[in-house]
Amino acid sequence: MIHWRHALVGVCLAAAVAGDASAVEASVSERRSLGLRLASEGRCTSALPELEAARQALPNDAVLALRAGECRLRLRDYRAAVVDLEAAHAVAPGTPEIVLALAKAHYHAGDAAAAQSMLASARTLEGDAEGRLYLGLLALGRGEVEAAVEHLERALALDAKRVEPVASFQLGKALARLQRTDSARTAFQRVNDRFDGTDWSVEATRELDRLERSGKRQAWLSLSAGIEHDSNVVLRGSGVQLPSDISDEDDRRAVWAANLGAELWKTEAVTAGVMGSYRGTTHFELEDFDSHFPSVTLWLEAPVVERVRTRLRYDFGYAWYDSDPYASTNSWQLSFERDAGFGATEVYGGAHVDESFFDSDDVPSPPGPPGLDERRERNRDGWGVLAGVSHTLPIPTDATPIDAASLRGGYRYAHFDAEGNEYSHDTHEAQLGLAAELPLELGFDASGSFAYKPYRHASTFPDPDALTPVPYSLSGKRRRERVWQVATSVSRPIGELVSVAARWRYIDNDSNTDVFDYDQHVLGVYVTLGLGREL
Repeated sequence: MIHWRHALVGVCLAAAVAGDASAVEASVSERRSLGLRLASEGRCTSALPELEAARQALPNDAVLALRAGECRLRLRDYRAAVVDLEAAHAVAPGTPEIVLALAKAHYHAGDAAAAQSMLASARTLEGDAEGRLYLGLLALGRGEVEAAVEHLERALALDAKRVEPVASFQLGKALARLQRTDSARTAFQRVNDRFDGTDWSVEATRELDRLERSGKRQAWLSLSAGIEHDSNVVLRGSGVQLPSDISDEDDRRAVWAANLGAELWKTEAVTAGVMGSYRGTTHFELEDFDSHFPSVTLWLEAPVVERVRTRLRYDFGYAWYDSDPYASTNSWQLSFERDAGFGATEVYGGAHVDESFFDSDDVPSPPGPPGLDERRERNRDGWGVLAGVSHTLPIPTDATPIDAASLRGGYRYAHFDAEGNEYSHDTHEAQLGLAAELPLELGFDASGSFAYKPYRHASTFPDPDALTPVPYSLSGKRRRERVWQVATSVSRPIGELVSVAARWRYIDNDSNTDVFDYDQHVLGVYVTLGLGREL
């Protein structure tokens, strides 16, 4: 028989547990209500702790997960927003509000494919202004400009207040790409009129300025000067002795350059222009290596089909070393560039004809090998062809202090046929680079490449340790080179016309012929003045 005291204790404990449960439920309900209210008011920093606390007790509450995801969207924490909204979608799949929010999160997190998939899964969003907006943004990113215009115009017609100023601004950019200048100008002006004083208005003004300039021919002039230190001015090879009149292999030099160009003919789609350039150097000690290199460029650029442009270019250059003519080159290049939505791809090919005015002396035998005419075999005159492909991929930077960044990579093949056997070769080159706009208006660029250059003949230059016998002997191996190159630069504008930069580049020419086996570091600082005007 249960004592009445025990029964009383049991009743009291049950009442206490029930009271605690009721208190917990009340606390969760209060935190849920508070979190939802703060989120609806846009106070997301305060709302998120309340929403997260309520979600721990209510893991299957889709509304809580949705509002938490929307708050993280507002705070630009896009990857965390994807996690919250995926949880909401798992509880309530197909809910249009959740699908739209999740598509937005995927888009801003840089996953365009997932965003497109989410929007395609809910056809009802085609009648939603924001759904249409993001369909337009995705189409624009893929380079489907006509489709983007259709979606953005439909978004504005459905509910302009929900999608402005983004819809009008992006519509203006799409229309500008289609050369519909008057309509693009109207869209940008609408942003200016309705959102004056905002960042959107500032950007719209810049786009309007670009439109005004797009129909006018441009001319420009840039002047630069700097100081460089070169660790191997003479490109001294492994074990090679310097001539008696050259004091050392490294030196400092002053460098200067000028660039003058103009668009000679321009329509909304086609541009033709000319550019002249000059680069000169003055060494502090090795004056024999002072150089002058003027060049001229002609180009024609035009669209081929939607999203594809082509450029035809001709270059002529002439070089002097120590006031003596050294070499000239004529080159032609044809390229096609396609904006594919996930970056820009360029395919190019070209040809060049080179003439050298520097002739090697024939080495009599002995000490030279019998029957070898070095002057003939080392003739650099010749022609070459090249072909390549490169791709530039934008890198999402929304969650970083970096304004913009891009990764680029490519492959290039080149063939050169010289009149002498020494310099005929093929080149296979892989390229990689990174560019970024950093805080404090700093521009950063880094690039690297590796080239394999198999020459088609053995070298006519002996290795230093093969000079002892008279006549000396030559290697029977075909010349091979592996070329590593790295370059970095950091630049910053000073006002609107002047910029400063520091650059470093390194080359390691790994050759099985000692004369060509060298490495080189060049470090420099430069100041550039740039001017431009309309013609």
